[in-house]
Amino acid sequence: MITLLTDFGAGSEYVGALHAVLAAACPDRQRIDLAHDIPPGDVRRGALTLARLAPLLPHAVHLAVVDPGVGGPRRAVVLGLATGGALVGPDNGLLAPAAEALGVVEAVALHPLPDGASATFHGRDLFAPAAAALAAGARPSDLGTPFDLTGLLVPDLPAPAVRPGELAAPIVAIDPFGNLELLAGPADLEAAGFTMGDRISAAVTDRRHPATVCRVFADAAPKGMLVHIDSHGMVALAVNGGSAAQRMGAAAGQILTLGRWTSP
Repeated sequence: MITLLTDFGAGSEYVGALHAVLAAACPDRQRIDLAHDIPPGDVRRGALTLARLAPLLPHAVHLAVVDPGVGGPRRAVVLGLATGGALVGPDNGLLAPAAEALGVVEAVALHPLPDGASATFHGRDLFAPAAAALAAGARPSDLGTPFDLTGLLVPDLPAPAVRPGELAAPIVAIDPFGNLELLAGPADLEAAGFTMGDRISAAVTDRRHPATVCRVFADAAPKGMLVHIDSHGMVALAVNGGSAAQRMGAAAGQILTLGRWTSP
């Protein structure tokens, strides 16, 4: 099985090109689109998404392309996994969290692009052929030169700033419902001293918005704002029946601060 994760946009011709290469090379292998809606060039978001989804199919060949540095000095790599699967993509931080989650037994830098290949579409001309070869039975070592895994690039995942009564962390994702996912987990929420039912504030600017720490959306009043642990185990800000992103005027990359609520 081969999975695909990119920032190409669902239904784009670039996604079609990857499928065409894979289908031509190994038509008997099932292909699954994990995600193509990663924000363009957002390596951190792509890395977190891949690390969540790849373990659902640990034996698959995972083709991942979020590659703003295409054509530059970054390596093109294959990582053979302890589970029997593989990760294929750019060495720019995209693969590292999934590699850590699944365990790597072999790291290979792919051979250079063949003559006539595009300098800017490595997904079609380099990564997809490598993924197809692996799915057809090739070993990672057949495709390139081994390298020391300690040199694998990791994404920028800064720790949240936590102190009693306050938690500040980057917004790493905004889903289609307008929920804001923070680069923070349950232990960070606990370290800040926030527990279920607490009335707290949320802010990305000087304006604070009231929110309640809840387990599920229905625990908040209709249109009420809530802080909860989402399905990925991350701290998230949401609105019951609405969009937290719209209400906050928030964007990915901003720092969101949670604090004790005091009436204005």
